[in-house]
Amino acid sequence: MSRRVKKTEPAPVPATARLAKPEPSQPLQTRDSDSDAESEPDFSAFHIGNSVAHNPGDYRDGSITQISLKNFVTYDRMEVTPGPHMNMIIGPNGTGKSTIVCAIALGLGGRPSLLGRAKDISEFVKHGHERGSIEITLASAGTEVKVRREIVREGNKSIWKINGRSATFAEVQKTTRRLCVQVDNLCQFLPQDRVVEFSKMSPQELLKETQKAVGREDLLQLQVELAEHRLKERQTMGELHRLAQDVDSLRKQNEVLERDVERWQAREAAESQLRVLEALVPVVRYTDTKAEHDRAKEARKNAHAHYLEVKNAVSDGVEEEIEQLESQIARNELQRRQVQDELSAEQRTTQQRTSRLERFETRQRDLSAELEEIGKRVQRRREQIAKLRAEISQLEEAHPAEKPQEGDSRELLQVASELSKQKLELKNEIIQLQDSQKGLLRSNRQLTTDMSSNDRQLRDLDDVAVRRRETLRRFNEDTFHALEWLEKNRSMFKQHVFAPVCLEASVANPQVALMIEAIVPVSTLKMFVTQCDEDYHTFTREVNDRQRLRVDVVRFNRSLGSFRPPMPQSDVRALGFDGYALEFIDAPAPVLAAMCSRDKVHEIPIAVGKVNNERIESEKLFREYVSDGTRFIITVGRYGSRSATVMTTRVRSDTRLLSSEGESDEVRATRDRLRQEIDEIRSKLDENEGKQRKLSMREQKVRDGHRNIEAREEELRLERQRIAKEVATWERQKVHIETRRAQLSSMVSEEQRGEDGGRVQAERQKIEQQLRDNARERAAAIAEIADSLSTMTDLVHRLALVGLGGQSEAQKLAELKAEASRQREAIVEAQKLYEQAEASYNLAKAKAKQCLEETRKLTDEMTDDERQAVRDEQARRGRVTLEDLEIELSTCRQRLSMAANSGLSSRIMEQYEERKQRLARMESSVLELELTLRQTRKRKMRLRERWEKPLDEIVAKISTKFSEMFDQIKCMGEVSLQRSGDGVVATDAEPAEDDDDEQHASEPRDDQDYGNWGVEIRVAFRKSETLQVLDNHRQSGGERAVSTILYLQSMQHMVSAPFRVVDEINQGMDQSNERMIHEIVVNTACRAGSSQYFLITPKLLPDLSYHPMMKVLCIFNGEWQPTSLNFTKYISDARRRPAAAAR
Repeated sequence: MSRRVKKTEPAPVPATARLAKPEPSQPLQTRDSDSDAESEPDFSAFHIGNSVAHNPGDYRDGSITQISLKNFVTYDRMEVTPGPHMNMIIGPNGTGKSTIVCAIALGLGGRPSLLGRAKDISEFVKHGHERGSIEITLASAGTEVKVRREIVREGNKSIWKINGRSATFAEVQKTTRRLCVQVDNLCQFLPQDRVVEFSKMSPQELLKETQKAVGREDLLQLQVELAEHRLKERQTMGELHRLAQDVDSLRKQNEVLERDVERWQAREAAESQLRVLEALVPVVRYTDTKAEHDRAKEARKNAHAHYLEVKNAVSDGVEEEIEQLESQIARNELQRRQVQDELSAEQRTTQQRTSRLERFETRQRDLSAELEEIGKRVQRRREQIAKLRAEISQLEEAHPAEKPQEGDSRELLQVASELSKQKLELKNEIIQLQDSQKGLLRSNRQLTTDMSSNDRQLRDLDDVAVRRRETLRRFNEDTFHALEWLEKNRSMFKQHVFAPVCLEASVANPQVALMIEAIVPVSTLKMFVTQCDEDYHTFTREVNDRQRLRVDVVRFNRSLGSFRPPMPQSDVRALGFDGYALEFIDAPAPVLAAMCSRDKVHEIPIAVGKVNNERIESEKLFREYVSDGTRFIITVGRYGSRSATVMTTRVRSDTRLLSSEGESDEVRATRDRLRQEIDEIRSKLDENEGKQRKLSMREQKVRDGHRNIEAREEELRLERQRIAKEVATWERQKVHIETRRAQLSSMVSEEQRGEDGGRVQAERQKIEQQLRDNARERAAAIAEIADSLSTMTDLVHRLALVGLGGQSEAQKLAELKAEASRQREAIVEAQKLYEQAEASYNLAKAKAKQCLEETRKLTDEMTDDERQAVRDEQARRGRVTLEDLEIELSTCRQRLSMAANSGLSSRIMEQYEERKQRLARMESSVLELELTLRQTRKRKMRLRERWEKPLDEIVAKISTKFSEMFDQIKCMGEVSLQRSGDGVVATDAEPAEDDDDEQHASEPRDDQDYGNWGVEIRVAFRKSETLQVLDNHRQSGGERAVSTILYLQSMQHMVSAPFRVVDEINQGMDQSNERMIHEIVVNTACRAGSSQYFLITPKLLPDLSYHPMMKVLCIFNGEWQPTSLNFTKYISDARRRPAAAAR
């Protein structure tokens, strides 16, 4: 960047206070100290108004009584004596007002970084000199302390002196601390370059600076200790949590290991038990076989005795008696067969005679039934004749004499025919309407396809916007997230809220896009634009306040047409420019209006090529313009010669947010054509939709008429059906009557023919004769059956006698045979039992002998302890079966087999013991950490009690004073303490011992992050607004300046600082606020006992309020200074002018 200065004739500069003599700065030649005094300006001191002289006792300890500079920044030499109260330092920009602020900061031990101007202290030495110095005199207990800092350019060194004596930097700091000087405290010392940082301060930083400002370094130290204790608490909790997890994990591992240990111990016990059981098996087996041998021996003895007893009890006479009975039974059986044959023959004869009798009985019943039927048939015929006559009479009464008329039915048929014709016509119309609707549907489908195709082409053209969104996301995450939120929540706004300018605006020419990005700052390119106050407040509340996104949003009331260029476009082009920047930006009107209001794009001309720079600068045609890749900014001084300064900056070769890939004329024409075609298609679709609705309504009306005709046809059909039904009913009744008459006539004729011929009487006589003949034959058959039954009775008697005799003999024979068989079987069974007993005895004897040998062999191999263990186990168990022992032995072996497959070894016991000891050590560490945690929490709560209460009182006092001052300027403001955390969240219920061995039943725990506590300032400068957080985005620069100075003033009554410095705080304020703030500051700073105050400003409004205790220091410094200046005459002339104007 280059800087060119235009020199103009100096204008007279008023002086309103006493000023020490400044040396003129370069490039004027520095005068020697012994030069002619008449050639220098007259800088003699004078007083105006109620100016009073100050004694050293008027200054508070630590106040500045004198400032002396040599070869410092713009000054060769300078000396100023400030007053003990309000000191207002005024002068044009660039004369060195802020240099005095820098001198105060650096001269009292401040670092260059505090000022934000230079990195090294050597840069504050005036150009062309190797050394510079600052000497500041401070009031101290009725005396003065002179602190001198000599700056050496070479080596970037400082040499300190206190009251002329060499001192170290630490001694200087000790002296300033003793006098309560804090140049690193923004609330006490606010240089120009850091004024803006006040509103940018986070609540946490503001809290720290506030504690410093009110002189409560102890509270700040307590906050630091609280934050450290909180950190220690979190670290201890984390370590405790990790250790508790390790303990829990190790405990679980050991629990798993305990199960393995138990299995290993169970395995060893099972092995011992197995050895005992294996030794006990042969003993139990021998005991069982010995008992079995004894039982087999006794059984063999009993079986032999039983065999002898059964064998001796058998008799020899039973066989002879059996032979005699068998012979007698054979004779009886022969006689029985003969009688049985005779009885069978007689039974067959009797059966034949019985069948013949049954035929006679059947014939008798049939003839009797025929005879009875003849009498009943005559009676039924007579009853039917009477019934038919009654029925015919009823039918004739119910049947009309005349047949129903069918003429109405023919008329209904004619009406139905006409309705069918109308129905057919309506149906044809419905088909035509449906065909028309189908044609419209086909047309709509084609139009929809065409519109989809155009939409796809538009989306392809919108790829530039997609790329811009991606660039915005990479450039600023907060703005991108705010844009995403806006697109999802547009329904919350009354009017359209425009996306960031970089997305809404486009520039077709890539070279012009580069130049526009050079004049439009990034803050504008990423700002949102609203169109009404309500949408503005909704956006800031949702995005800035709730989501804490740092984005810019604006609301301008001016329309685009209200912005007029400073020169006609023809004149601008005559100078070689292509036009104003506004002409090349394609964006919605509200977005362009916002850019005009914010960045004056309607006043800045641009040119791709070169223009006449000399003419533009000499005639001061524009404040800013761009040509040939360079941006020119022309600044005209407001004082003195009003020289022009030109700053130049090369335009970047690449765009940041406003992509150079703008739309060409062809692309825009294509986009316009596609949008026009889409609008035409939508119009046609709307037109077709209207036609569709009309056709649908007509179709509905036709269908309603069609349904009405169908309903009328249904009514006619029902009427014809009713008439046809009446005719059919009349015909059926007529046929039914004639049928009944024919039946009656036939039955009457038949009745008459039967009575005349005597046919019924003849049939009756014939049947009676047949009954008499059948009765005679039936009686004869009964007599024959009686004879047969008598013969059969005799034969049955004889057969019974023969059977009874044979039955007794057969029973006796069976009993004798059974007894003989039983005796033989008993002998065989007894012999078999004896043989089995003998075999069992021999087997048991062999087993017992074998088990005895095995037992002796096993016991011989065992030790005395093992034999004793077996005896003890046997005694403990008592009587045990071998089966139970085998089952237990099998179970024991299975357990051992499972344990052998588990992979356990004797190493498991060693691991278990090692982990058990390690677990005990870790549990002890957990107890120690828990004790440490409780002690830390207890100390933290004590520190909080000492810190929070006085801090609440300080913030409450500041808030009260802050609100009162805002009330004075008809606004609202408050200050609150912003806490971080949810307060008390848990209580330790277990008792613990602290350092003093005190017992605590419970201790509250809190999760407050004391390092993140802060002070929050909330202000509202308009009646319709609610209180909003003060930050660098929501309020204007003037509003932030008002809030800053009032916050400083709110602490004035409780601040122990000896002086306060504020540099150009009134920049950006409107006149009303500047007057009110000026009055508040003057009244506060000019009270008795108040701290010394330095207020630096480049301008003052007319007719401000002044105080007798106030001192105004005017700076006259620069290369254009008059050779002589009579301050007294200047002031006299200034006083006469208002009086002359009044006359």
